[in-house]
Amino acid sequence: MGDRNVLKRHPILSFYILAFLISWLGWVPQALAGYGLFSADSPLFTLLGGGGPALAAIIVTLALREEGGIGRLFAPLAKWRVSAGWFAFVLAFWFVVAGIALSLEALWRRNIPSVDLRIVGGRLVFVFVGMLFSNVWEEIGWRGFALPRLQERFADGAIVLLMGLLWSLWHVPLLVNPSSPMSRLPWYGEIPFSLALTVLYTWLYRHTGGSLLLVTIFHALSNTVAFVLLEWGLYESSYPFMVLVTSLIAVGVLFRYGPRRLGPLR
Repeated sequence: MGDRNVLKRHPILSFYILAFLISWLGWVPQALAGYGLFSADSPLFTLLGGGGPALAAIIVTLALREEGGIGRLFAPLAKWRVSAGWFAFVLAFWFVVAGIALSLEALWRRNIPSVDLRIVGGRLVFVFVGMLFSNVWEEIGWRGFALPRLQERFADGAIVLLMGLLWSLWHVPLLVNPSSPMSRLPWYGEIPFSLALTVLYTWLYRHTGGSLLLVTIFHALSNTVAFVLLEWGLYESSYPFMVLVTSLIAVGVLFRYGPRRLGPLR
């Protein structure tokens, strides 16, 4: 009874503690394995790492024993009745950002390696579907469970700061894992990129009436574009420019709407 009372009083804190615990139970052994200190061949470690936020959200929701709680948690994944303009935005955004970032990189470096458009072209749909099924477990936790509850108490600006910093911290085992592509990225870009992305996810969530489907597609496409850049050998060199462009757009959103609310929740 005491544990349940703690959950009722602090559901968001309980969620984040569980999300970190579950994910790091998978990612920390993998990071140790990257240094030859542990054997982490089991796919269970990967499932725990990526699925931590969703598992934490489900555990806390069940513990709260709220009527229809699980249904409300998953229902936004089926919210597809959104204007065609938002679908177009979600589908195009990361490809446009990548194009701008690569153009800036070409101006900065004067030349960048030529890329073969056939590389990953035939696999792009499969990569996206894989990312979609991977990233949905994050969004069930971050935007499905935590964000609506935080918006009952805090302004969006404060939420972005809190969620962005925690999201960045959540990624630490991947940043220090030599086997992870994230470990090759400049350390100084992680926090501003996480904050900028959290602005955009929160803004998109509000303007699509809380659609986890659109937010998940948006998230999956960002990682799909990152995969393409990785295959082209431009992942590391383009990263500062991706961070710059994304951050400028996020700042524009904040200036447009202000830190109180990044848009209506229809």
